[in-house]
Amino acid sequence: MPLLAPLINRNVTERVLNAHGVSALVLSDPTNIYHATGFWPQMVLMGQSGAAFAVVPASADKPVVLITSQFIHYLHDVEDPAAGGPLDILLYTAPDGLEGDAAPPIFLDEPPGGRPDPLDNFSRTATLGVLARSPAFPNAASALRAAVAPYGTSWALDTLNAAAALGLSGTSRPAEPLLRRIRMIKSPREIALMRHAAKNNVEAARAAIFSMAAGSTYEDLRLAFFTETGRRGGVPLFISTDSMAMRRRDGVIRDGRSFQIDAVSHYAGYHGDFGRTVFVGNPDPIVLRMVEAAVCANDAIAKELRPGLLYSDVRRIGHEAVARNGYDVAVSCATHSVGLFHTDEAFRGGSLNFDKDDHRIEAGMVVSVDCPVLHLDATGNVHLEDLWLITEDGCEALNDRSEPFLQI
Repeated sequence: MPLLAPLINRNVTERVLNAHGVSALVLSDPTNIYHATGFWPQMVLMGQSGAAFAVVPASADKPVVLITSQFIHYLHDVEDPAAGGPLDILLYTAPDGLEGDAAPPIFLDEPPGGRPDPLDNFSRTATLGVLARSPAFPNAASALRAAVAPYGTSWALDTLNAAAALGLSGTSRPAEPLLRRIRMIKSPREIALMRHAAKNNVEAARAAIFSMAAGSTYEDLRLAFFTETGRRGGVPLFISTDSMAMRRRDGVIRDGRSFQIDAVSHYAGYHGDFGRTVFVGNPDPIVLRMVEAAVCANDAIAKELRPGLLYSDVRRIGHEAVARNGYDVAVSCATHSVGLFHTDEAFRGGSLNFDKDDHRIEAGMVVSVDCPVLHLDATGNVHLEDLWLITEDGCEALNDRSEPFLQI
């Protein structure tokens, strides 16, 4: 795969934007820029809002446009995309005062008496190649205005930064509900990243758990998960463990106790999500039966999970299996989309704030089947959660399901 290319599913984007009468997405949020272009906008992440933008036309035949500064493009060795490809780049030089014509490009030269860095030629050549196709703009706002000019004014914007750069004083359509809908169906590049993220996340969680023993603390486990995630090139978010009461009482992992874990980390922005029960010593029979009920629900869902089901169907399948097999146990059997966020799905009615919707499952989605048991016994609690890629006619587990619980 090329170093720099859109991650976003352009065919789904075209379908969603056309359905809403939107000609282009105008993006300035760091995660949205990354999703659209494959480029992490470092300066925006450092707090320099409006230093980078992305424009995603509704038409999948038109390239996504990345707007960034000439010096950042050069310094971070961003490549020169092929003409006519899925990504184009517009650079700006931001002269003093952000007014006037574009400034000459800035490159790093050797100090007096120094020696040229031969590898610098790669970065310099890439930047000069971009500038040869499209001369630099004086600032980001002027580049953005040029990028959106072919698409009328029916844009959807993700932040006020984009609106300000375009000089919009009135209201504009928010892009976030559309982006959430688009992100639910992954492109092949995104699916590859999700596979890696899921694998890394599970390996880090297992390594952390098996480094524990009775007498270790829940804080030891959290630090171990963070360390193991980092070793694998990921970024840890959290590992939920046991109940708050157990963690706050003395925070010690005790023999005979069982506890749930919910481990979440991301790799290159894409998230893994993994839940299991951990037995410390011999399993308690009551808690083991709760684990069996969760496995019963999880296995039944795995056999039926495919395009066309609603989220509510997943819950129904799990609950019916638990009841049919004689378990008097409450298992949640919830579903959520996972991707650039732990919960990466459209909200009911296009809301900007979380409002869970009953989505219809489609091929290309990555969903969590989340089966915590809604009971807390004196000896512990139970969780079981896996990630699934929805295929054209079924599903594929993105993590190893051979161990429904772990024992230390």
